[in-house]
Amino acid sequence: MRLLAPALARVAGIGVEGGRSVMLFDPPAGLSGWALSQLGVAAEQLLVIYGRDGPRGAPGLSRLLPAADLLWALEQSIKSGHVGAVLAWLPLRLRADALRRLQLAAQSHDGPVFLFREIDARLKPSAAPLRLALSCAGIDRLAVRVLKRRGPPLTQPLVLALAPVLTERLRVRAGRQPVAALLPSVPSVPFSFDAR
Repeated sequence: MRLLAPALARVAGIGVEGGRSVMLFDPPAGLSGWALSQLGVAAEQLLVIYGRDGPRGAPGLSRLLPAADLLWALEQSIKSGHVGAVLAWLPLRLRADALRRLQLAAQSHDGPVFLFREIDARLKPSAAPLRLALSCAGIDRLAVRVLKRRGPPLTQPLVLALAPVLTERLRVRAGRQPVAALLPSVPSVPFSFDAR
């Protein structure tokens, strides 16, 4: 989210006149309105849609969509033209024809569309013009390996500095122990990412 925050802030930022909504489909973790506001994203502009399994740790939600309905809603949201940006964490073993339909819808959308897939998807073909594999590179740093882009291939990953989220006290403490000990609820799982 910190990587995408500048793009999301342009679409649905705090104080952005005529800001548009951002739809998130099946995010793998809960969102923090406070953290998003610190990154310049207006939390009230976000609309989160969950699939049948719902958010982790929140059983009993009654308005959950089956996987096929979630993909249909995702495609229709992109095509509608009423959404500023779309972020979707796609189900495992997504069929190639469904992925192609999402890619075609994203090409006609006038805002950013980000599709997140499991790391094993990097080995499968995709119509997306930009494919990235993201992994942790330390505190407030992200390693970005470009899997596919227009132009010549990049052999080395890019290491990006992200907007800090830890206070100075926690940064000092993090220097003495692993980050996972400070943030045990944050998974350190790499993933791949397709963008229009």
